[in-house]
Amino acid sequence: MTSGAFFVLPQGENHSAVDDYAILEWPTVGTATETVVSDLAWNLAPLQDSAPQVADLVHLAAGAYMTDRNTPRGVRFSRDLSLKVAVLTPQLWTDELCDAVAGLLGWLTGDAWYLTVTPAADIDIPEPTTLATGSTNPVSLLSGGLDSFLGALHLLQDGQHPQFIGHKDTATSIRQAQNSVGRWLTQAFTPAPSYSRIALTQAGSRREPSSRSRSLMFLSLGVAAAVSCGGKSLIVPENGYTGINLPLRPNRGGALSTRSTHPETFFRFGQILESLAIDVTVTNPFEWMTKGEAMSMVAASSPPTGWLEAAALTLSCSKLDGNWFEASPNYNCGLCVPCLVRRATFIKAGVPDMTIYVCDAVTGDPLNKLIDARRGDIEAVKYAIAGGVDEDAIDAGTWPPGYDLDQAQALVKRGLDELAMVTLP
Repeated sequence: MTSGAFFVLPQGENHSAVDDYAILEWPTVGTATETVVSDLAWNLAPLQDSAPQVADLVHLAAGAYMTDRNTPRGVRFSRDLSLKVAVLTPQLWTDELCDAVAGLLGWLTGDAWYLTVTPAADIDIPEPTTLATGSTNPVSLLSGGLDSFLGALHLLQDGQHPQFIGHKDTATSIRQAQNSVGRWLTQAFTPAPSYSRIALTQAGSRREPSSRSRSLMFLSLGVAAAVSCGGKSLIVPENGYTGINLPLRPNRGGALSTRSTHPETFFRFGQILESLAIDVTVTNPFEWMTKGEAMSMVAASSPPTGWLEAAALTLSCSKLDGNWFEASPNYNCGLCVPCLVRRATFIKAGVPDMTIYVCDAVTGDPLNKLIDARRGDIEAVKYAIAGGVDEDAIDAGTWPPGYDLDQAQALVKRGLDELAMVTLP
């Protein structure tokens, strides 16, 4: 089994005795060290009015993300991953809390995580406190994907004025989508909404492409931004069908089907926030909607002219390898599972899909190669549509206390019905 061990600590702290841990040295001056690239200093500056337990959460979540990306998977999917973090609030990081965070990471990535903490050097940051503010403006995640774009339209059309937060991804195609979406939103709405993207990753190239821990870091950055701007609400727009992400085939169980926005993920993250006395609530306005239903709701609100052109610039693709098929790597491929869900969304909503898909941009041999490369995704979708809702998989799943499984079953059925609208090769 592949293993990796990393230690997150502030720049300049003495780390002469760290056993077998590789160092992730967080910058306190400037934006990068030899191991970490970050727009946020150790005390989370330039975010204002932060608190040490929020900084600890961000350090830990980012450290997990960098550990994930720095440790390639071997023959087996699962890895042994050890993470040590220098924390500003050691009194809050009980064994129970460390186990809870390790459990959430294991749930997200399918790996065995071992989390330990050690007191950090004294940094000029406020003392721990329960964070409570009176602001009504939420923070909403904006990733460059279609769901978060629909979430932004929903909030802005509703008259809310959220602070949009994104993670500055290392992939050029995703950065381009984020730029396009952010630029359109600021031009289409008055007053122009605020959209900030935060760079936070390992220095150097990643060694593992499947960064399933990214969602914990994204959520933690959103919480830090909410606290900074005096808010108590973090909004994570994601259609409920994709959030549940029931495996399309039995061999895609567990963390092989990503759990980034699964209801259990939000529940466990909420428990961690409560343990750290961070008074921020995470909500998903599309929790009980399919992607097509979310788009239908947004379309009915008469968003500004050009919203469909802007939607076409978002990215849903899980592959982004169009260059292998004589097309742009910035195009959605159109045939992976997330792309098929995306295509069904426009059909369900009854609006034009102006997205340029690789499967439509190429013909002949390149198209045949693309279809062959996506055959596993296509057959998995066909299998799920033919078999219908797997009630046993829902009953045997992991859910938050009191979660409505009948409503979940109905949601999955509607999601599969949408997928069936797409013509498959």
